[in-house]
Amino acid sequence: MAIHLARKQKQKYLTHFSAKARPDIERSHDITRHPGFRGEISRFLWKIWYVRLTPAGRSLVVLTALLCAVGSNSLNIQAYVPIAYLLCIWGVALSFVLLCKPQITVTAEHTDRIRAGEVLPVTLTVTQKRRFGFAELNIIPFGLPPGLNAIPLDGAMLPSMNRNETAEVDVGVRCIRRGNYTWPGYRAETDFPFGLLRSYANIKTPSHVLVFPEFSPLMNLRIPSGRRYQPGGVAMSSDLGESFEYIGNREYREGDSIRNIDWSATARLGTPIVREYRDEYFLRVGVVLDTHLPHGSGNDAKDEFECAVSVCASVADFMARADYLVDLFAAGPNLYHLTAGRSLAYLDQILDILACVEESKDEPFSTLEPAISDYLSRLTTVVCVFLDWSITRREFVAKLSMEGSAVKVIIVRDRPCTLTPELNERLTLISRAAIEAGLEEL
Repeated sequence: MAIHLARKQKQKYLTHFSAKARPDIERSHDITRHPGFRGEISRFLWKIWYVRLTPAGRSLVVLTALLCAVGSNSLNIQAYVPIAYLLCIWGVALSFVLLCKPQITVTAEHTDRIRAGEVLPVTLTVTQKRRFGFAELNIIPFGLPPGLNAIPLDGAMLPSMNRNETAEVDVGVRCIRRGNYTWPGYRAETDFPFGLLRSYANIKTPSHVLVFPEFSPLMNLRIPSGRRYQPGGVAMSSDLGESFEYIGNREYREGDSIRNIDWSATARLGTPIVREYRDEYFLRVGVVLDTHLPHGSGNDAKDEFECAVSVCASVADFMARADYLVDLFAAGPNLYHLTAGRSLAYLDQILDILACVEESKDEPFSTLEPAISDYLSRLTTVVCVFLDWSITRREFVAKLSMEGSAVKVIIVRDRPCTLTPELNERLTLISRAAIEAGLEEL
């Protein structure tokens, strides 16, 4: 019966998932990460005011303080009468907070990956451990790091449950920004009986989600390309791809596949002869992400970096759909390199790296050049996603071209570049507005 009642609430609370999260501090945020409260006392007072007290409780605290201030000035004003009533109400509410703490167990189920800007649905299985349950018990994720918000903000309401009864409820976590997030668990709370003070219990059920960047699938990507021989061929990629190139015949050696035996030549020469093939040619593309943000960069520069990450995801998605072999290079605090495509790795693995890559305060090209130089002889094309056009970046592109790779440069920037780029089919400048509107062609 309890499970049935909880499921009836499901559609009601899912309608809140599309609501826009408030820009201010949410109750579900971890107080230890609050940028404005650094001291233990300030955090403790913030926790009482914003977490322990309900909105009605905060209003009544102000009213009680005003009555106490008025009543303390003169005995002629009988303000002590309403003060006494208010103190009795506060005493009863505080008694319930101390004596009626929720006691439940929680099991959470949700996907471990989601796109930025979406809401992560979480299904919670809740078991009541108290002999008598509360009429109004809410559950909400707690300790959410910046970049995540609880939906709905006040949590999902649990049905009335007796001891050892179980119910399922749905809550949501809005994933605002890309990143790798973990939160410690969920908080059960009730403001019974007067709706002034919350009695709550934090249930440690660690949850983790990887938020990959939001991107628009490209319909067309114009890139210069060629074909280069790949040592190892299909052994390094998969069974997908172009045909082998026939070289000639030779005598059979131990380990050769019998499927390659040339029976006509074998009968003619009286010894086993096999056909010999050379490993295939195919398209292998390098994608280089520029992570350099100089010291003192403002929010506009950081937004441009996030857009560059989204463009990089769009390019990688197009390559995966076109059956390219992709080498992703990104250098920040850490150097990332992943070879993906042709069933070597899925697009998800590329998005996992892009979800975690961070900006770099130092020029990353001194780190990228040695990493990419080992693969230049096999890369047919290099797509560079830059945040600016400067002397360092121009020299980096020139070195790539000298090695024989075709290069396409995509600059994500709204402000004027350090150097004026000569725009053409191989050098494109795009704005944040164009990216946010949805790219279809590059």
